[in-house]
Order: sequence, then C-alpha cells, then structure tokens
Amino acid sequence: SSHSLLRPLRVAAASLLPVGIEAQRGAPQAAPQTAPELARHTLSGPLEGFDAVLVERYFQPGSGAAHRHPGIVLGYVVEGQVRFAINNEPERIVPTGGTFFEPLGAVHTTNGSAKPDAPARVLVFLVVPKGSPITAPA
Repeated sequence: SSHSLLRPLRVAAASLLPVGIEAQRGAPQAAPQTAPELARHTLSGPLEGFDAVLVERYFQPGSGAAHRHPGIVLGYVVEGQVRFAINNEPERIVPTGGTFFEPLGAVHTTNGSAKPDAPARVLVFLVVPKGSPITAPA
C-alpha cells in the first residue's frame, strides 16, 4: 500500500537532513529565495520511476504564490519560522526544528517567513516522478 511506502521515505528523509545541514553550515545569510537542487537520486524497487530530491529554500516575509508539487513533500525548518498551509486550511507557524508535510495532490496555499524582518531557511525532501520539475502552478 502507499501508506507502507511512506514509512521508508520518512526514514530516508530524516537520514538525509543532517547531511544537508552540515553541508550548508557557513552559507551566506542573503540567499536567493529558490535555491538549486542539492541532490536528486533515482529510486528503484517499488519506487522505480520516481526521484528523491533535496532542495534548500529561503522563504522571504509575506506569502508566495499558491503551487503544488508532483509528489510528496517533507520540509524541515533549519532557521526562522515558516507560515504554512495547504488546501486553504488555516495557517500555522512552523518553528525552527519543526516539520511540515504536503501529501500528493495538495495545493501549498500559504508559505513565507513568519518574521517580518528575516527570511526562513528550510530543507525540503520530495519524491517526484523521475525527471520531473519539483513545482507546478496550482
């Protein structure tokens, strides 16, 4: 079942996050809002046809455009606080060290730094169809 496939993905995401954090130590504070992919790996076995992707995002104050992803999303807030909501649900604030999840098909309707004077830094782990872009319009 798809639920049983998510457990190994969550474990894989958790194991990748410390590597990404170490790799980014000393990164400049002023960074583009959208950073390039840190890693993309083709999956095999029951997940053949999908890629695991790791990206770093800097969310600026305010809210970005509504969008969706072609797969599941697991985010980890490295610095700052992030405004987060999917499918027009009530906004919540995700603090440093907190996580958020976007299931397949969800529309990410609220995002941005929760602090009016500072960006937030987030590592985002996605599982998407092989070779696909990671973001699409809502």
